[in-house]
Amino acid sequence: MTEASIRALPSPDKGELIVWDEKMPGLALRIGRARRAWIYVYRPPGAYTETGDGQRRRVNPVKLPLGAWPALSVEKAREAAQVEAGKVAKGQDPAATRRETGRQDKARVSAALDDYEASLKRRRYVNVTTAMSTLRRNLASLKARDVATLRRVDLTALIEKLEAKEKPGAAADFRRHARTWLEWCTNKGLAPFNVLAGLRRERSTKAERIDTQEKGRALTDAELTAIWHAAAPETVLGRYIRAMILTGARRAEMARLKVSMDAGSHLDLPPYHTKQGRSHRIPVTPMLRSILAGCELTQERLYFASPLTGREMSGWTQHVAKVRKASGVQFTLHDFRRTMRTGLTRLGVDEDTAEMMLGHQRGTELDRIYDKHDRWQARVDAAKQWTGFVEALAAGPAPEQSNVVRLSSRKARVPSSSQAKAS
Repeated sequence: MTEASIRALPSPDKGELIVWDEKMPGLALRIGRARRAWIYVYRPPGAYTETGDGQRRRVNPVKLPLGAWPALSVEKAREAAQVEAGKVAKGQDPAATRRETGRQDKARVSAALDDYEASLKRRRYVNVTTAMSTLRRNLASLKARDVATLRRVDLTALIEKLEAKEKPGAAADFRRHARTWLEWCTNKGLAPFNVLAGLRRERSTKAERIDTQEKGRALTDAELTAIWHAAAPETVLGRYIRAMILTGARRAEMARLKVSMDAGSHLDLPPYHTKQGRSHRIPVTPMLRSILAGCELTQERLYFASPLTGREMSGWTQHVAKVRKASGVQFTLHDFRRTMRTGLTRLGVDEDTAEMMLGHQRGTELDRIYDKHDRWQARVDAAKQWTGFVEALAAGPAPEQSNVVRLSSRKARVPSSSQAKAS
């Protein structure tokens, strides 16, 4: 085979043509309609398969790509084939080695995290920023490792480290995100199995169950009043807390609220913005409108941007701690959802409407298939009832607190004074 003879070879009308080189055994040129490429064909050493009658049969030959012609000339192709033939003679499998090298490049923890993040973004996963921050922060010490070499003890040690720092929420988040990431790695062939598969938390003690019940609860009227007064309306955090109380929105849904989601009479949260991936409309009452009107907009067009960065707020543990100290109430942000849902029942709101106020699915699957009514007017009325209830509490005297801590009044960085609410 020569350069001239290759040029003279006609391309097939369909399929491909294999032309073997007479000088180098195993070297062939694969000719297609639009492309010509070199391959080296060999049988992996010692590779057999068992037949049904108990006999062994050699596996099919492997076609190893070498490069395209004419970029790779005849002589260069022969040299490359000779190198691969030498590996086979030593008992190696060049194709398997190449696959493993490619796997290792993608299987470094840092690279696997990058690919996983790209996958989440393609699928429009709502909490991609939070998930990736949790994974990268906790896996930093393992970022150079091959995913396939990770052991369960490597991951559980990181989880236990968070628990030892009395960060059970952070430990639970990392456990959940790490298990999902490792399952993705397994499905992509980067690891033989998920080392966290089947991992469960230890059974809670009685004291832990009591503590959990105290944290996950509906707030009393007195507690809600104390928190409302502690949330100073001249601060970003104060306005955010009050909006959470009035709407029952999830933490991230309110923290990421942008001007573009404000339709005037309601907040229109798109599917990518909500936890369940479903659009959600929140009625805007005059009291909520006054809170939004007091927000100073940043470059990100967020209503409740971080006072330090002008971007989405973070550091929720510290934020909640401030309001806990100022109000004297031990609570979580999710308690506002439970409190609103409980309050709507107290106010006589029907179950379906109350559930829709929180963005929950209502009824059975059959109900959702045939009943498409959004109960919007009922939801508007429920929002007015709940706001009226909160207003009545807020109008009362603030609970006496000898250790009230004034929340920071630092304002978010504003690019220009001309920025205003977009229509």
